[in-house]
Amino acid sequence: MKDLKDSLLFIVAVVCLLVFIGAVIDIVFYWSDTGFDWMFLGKNVLYAIATGYWVWRLLIRPYWKRKALGAFDIN
Repeated sequence: MKDLKDSLLFIVAVVCLLVFIGAVIDIVFYWSDTGFDWMFLGKNVLYAIATGYWVWRLLIRPYWKRKALGAFDIN
């Protein structure tokens, strides 16, 4: 059951990463095309912050923990 949970969390993290990248690209390249609409910017900033948090929590932090624990591995 733990493997299924880890697999599902990884899929969620990858989807969050894609949404995060899409939101950042949307802000950088398309915000000026909307006439600098603040609602467009606010929505995409919220998407970027929310999904960025979950990417940090599910992908980056566990990788750092594994890497830190592996540094003390004798084998």
